[in-house]
Amino acid sequence: MSAGQLWLFPPPAPLVERLGEEFFRALPSSPGVYLMCGEGSGVLYVGKARNLRKRLSSYRVANPERFPRRMIRLLHRVTRIEWDECLSEAAARHREEELICVLMPKFNAAGKSWPLDGRARGVWKRRLEKMSQQAAVWAAQRPESLQP
Repeated sequence: MSAGQLWLFPPPAPLVERLGEEFFRALPSSPGVYLMCGEGSGVLYVGKARNLRKRLSSYRVANPERFPRRMIRLLHRVTRIEWDECLSEAAARHREEELICVLMPKFNAAGKSWPLDGRARGVWKRRLEKMSQQAAVWAAQRPESLQP
C-alpha cells in the first residue's frame, strides 16, 4: 500500500473497541513497562516506554501501513493491558528485561537468545536466578498479570 492511499473503510482499532477511549485517557505520562495479555494465553508482549500514555496510544489503530503483520496479529489478540510505572527509563528497561526473561511472551523476539558458552553460561544462570526471584516478588504484588 502506498503512503497516500485512500481508505474505503478506516483501519481497525481493536484496542479501542475492547478497552475503550477512557482507558487511553487514564494512562500515566511516566516511564514504565506494559504487559499485553490475551484471553487464555497469559502475557503476549512486554514493552517499555518513556511515556506510557504516548506509547500505548500509538497502538490504538492497527494501521497496516505503520505496523508489521506480526504486530497487527498481536493487537487483535490483546484483551487487556497492564502497566507498572517506574522511577526512570533505566528502571523501566531493567524491569522489561526481567519480565521478558521470566515470562517469555510469545510476541517478544528480543531477550530470548542468551549466550551459552563457557563463562557466559554461569553469568546468565545467576542473572536468571536473580530475575526469577525479583519476578516472584513482582508477581506476588500483581498476581493477575501472570494468570492465563
